Amino acid sequence: MKLHWGERTRDVRIQGDAVFLDGRRLSFSATTGEGGERQIWLDGRRHTVVVAADGPQMLVFCEGRTFAFERGEARRARAAEHSGDLVAPMPGRVRRALVEEGERVARGQVVLVLEAMKMEHAIRSPRDGVVARLHHAEGDLVEAGTELAQIEG
Repeated sequence: MKLHWGERTRDVRIQGDAVFLDGRRLSFSATTGEGGERQIWLDGRRHTVVVAADGPQMLVFCEGRTFAFERGEARRARAAEHSGDLVAPMPGRVRRALVEEGERVARGQVVLVLEAMKMEHAIRSPRDGVVARLHHAEGDLVEAGTELAQIEG
């Protein structure tokens, strides 16, 4: 299958205990845990991910970052890192906003905490910049793919 992520397109094929990424073979295995959390081992490295489907998009929350993918020839997904916007990786409740509009943030800094699937998820800034807008207040319920904040460079 073809996966679109931001401006990138990758050819991905899973076959048994291997994944072929643009023709390159990597070892692969996955397990599903509680609350939809998955453990993925890719080339011997473990990644904890949560995946949420949103129409043709697949939102993947991995290691504090959110990625939006689309399959096939569908409209290219807009990844949060590419645009500077932060999106909810899954339905949940905004628990804490750790920054204010107008505040300068560094790449990787926690902007807010989202509670989903009985777990807290740190939503981090994809780049250095200024918080242009926080779209939701603490306590707000949000759907997967909902824009949470905008970071301008």
